[in-house]
Amino acid sequence: MKRFHLTDRYALINFNASLCDNEIQIVSSKSFEMVLAQYIRKLRSEKDIIMLQFKGVSIPMIHDAYKLLLIYDYLDIDKKNPALTPLLNKRDAFYRFTESFYDHWRKLERFGMVLANKRYTNQSHANLLINESDQFNQRILNLYRTITQNILGKQFYTLRQLPAGINANLALMPHKFSDHPTYHNLQNVNYIQEILTRPPFIIYSKSNKREGLFREVHENPLDHIEINKLHYITYPIKVGKLIAFVYIHRDFLHHGIALSNLFEPASFKDYEHKKPDLLYIYGVRENEFDCTYYKDLGENIYIGVVSRSDKNDYFGYMKKMLLTLHNIHSIDHKNLPIHGAMVNILLKNGKEKNVVVIGDSGAGKSETLEALRVIGRDYIKDMRVVFDDMGTFFIKNKKIYARGTETGAFVRLDDLDAGYAYQEMDRAIFFNPDQLNARVILPVSTYDFIIKDHSVDFLFYANNYIDTNDGITYFDDINDALKTFKEGKRFAKGTTAEIGLVKSYFANPFGPVQQEQMCDLLIDNMFKILYTHHITVGEIYTRLAIKGKAMNGPQEAAKKLLQLITKDAS
Repeated sequence: MKRFHLTDRYALINFNASLCDNEIQIVSSKSFEMVLAQYIRKLRSEKDIIMLQFKGVSIPMIHDAYKLLLIYDYLDIDKKNPALTPLLNKRDAFYRFTESFYDHWRKLERFGMVLANKRYTNQSHANLLINESDQFNQRILNLYRTITQNILGKQFYTLRQLPAGINANLALMPHKFSDHPTYHNLQNVNYIQEILTRPPFIIYSKSNKREGLFREVHENPLDHIEINKLHYITYPIKVGKLIAFVYIHRDFLHHGIALSNLFEPASFKDYEHKKPDLLYIYGVRENEFDCTYYKDLGENIYIGVVSRSDKNDYFGYMKKMLLTLHNIHSIDHKNLPIHGAMVNILLKNGKEKNVVVIGDSGAGKSETLEALRVIGRDYIKDMRVVFDDMGTFFIKNKKIYARGTETGAFVRLDDLDAGYAYQEMDRAIFFNPDQLNARVILPVSTYDFIIKDHSVDFLFYANNYIDTNDGITYFDDINDALKTFKEGKRFAKGTTAEIGLVKSYFANPFGPVQQEQMCDLLIDNMFKILYTHHITVGEIYTRLAIKGKAMNGPQEAAKKLLQLITKDAS
């Protein structure tokens, strides 16, 4: 790994190679000078008024002044180094420049990396990450305070212990999983063993919307694309019961870190002696295989590829490709992917019920179940999320069961109760909070719980476009149910590039659309089993896309759902 890597958006610090043991090493480093030069170029390109006052002042002069200000008083520097007089004479401007330079550094995404060791325990990794992060953060704060106070000539009496060092720290270890020549370039890339984040963790990406479908290709992309091992970091995670190796280009590393809130990380013991089920390379230079997947049936690995373009700088491309690979794998193994939400409800009378709501993005499935949690507090003892976006139906003992894929939820800020996400700020990861379709990832469940075998008691299709007070209707005829569920209608809410009333086969463009014929047989068979066991199947009207009903639509639907659940469990 390089000692220090800087772009206009992020900085990567290799703590094993960088000299960060004290403030003098930091301010004297080439890395510090790189950030300073970057900021001055930015101000000059913007014709900022500060730089207009710094005529005749060079980058080395400012850098030398900072090194001296760490040790000496402002007036002493002028005596010791008269060459700095053109800068030091502009004391007020220099102070304002220093404050804005500090803000520039803090606006960068700042990631640290430390090399781990197979002999280390998880606690050893954690201590390593915490110590490096805390110490670096304190040194940056000390550096900032010492320099600014010396420029001002007085002490600060209000101190703000801001996250000024790094936003996240990664414990990395190289790993090899195959000797197959096709996978040669993916061996001994650094794998994330553990992640430390410093909230609030906010990501500003270049794109804020996902568009299009992922398509299958019939030649292995790895035979055609180049992988620079030094530019990728791999995150091993669990997607449902599958192991996925996610290769993330450093330009998209912020999305890789966000995975820690959505999927269960895989421990080294989970994959030490096995190949991955899923392999995702996010951020390749080539465009030929952008948004494609390939089944390597010989190696039994499902591979996804997304290119490094601005449009793909959105977490939806990270999440949905992983779920597509998972779902294609599920269909091939006779399990049915479900695009929806499922909750396990424990009522105060001791009865348990499992509710599944199916619907594509923006249909109101999660919003309705969250409304149920709020309005049902007098009847519901506990509600646990099995899946918030994607799950799997499977047959066991001639009955239908379900399990989840994710431990977190990737949701729109606008669809949460006002202030809810900010109450969870210490655990949340935010995406573009100042923009349309702002998102947040929140942990909502535990891995051991989501992969249990959960029976299905109620199944509904989320209808967000019909304005009715019925709340819920039921499908007595299996053919009516199959028609509605397979048609997958919804009114697009702006979460994707779609507009208006649209259809998506089985409300799931992440696997079933790509393998419709195989999925058709699975749906027919599983719905027959549901009806054989008299499971309630219906349509729930969320009205999320009806103007003025975005909040009370899911609430009204939730009231009807609560009546049904409590009546059934009485």
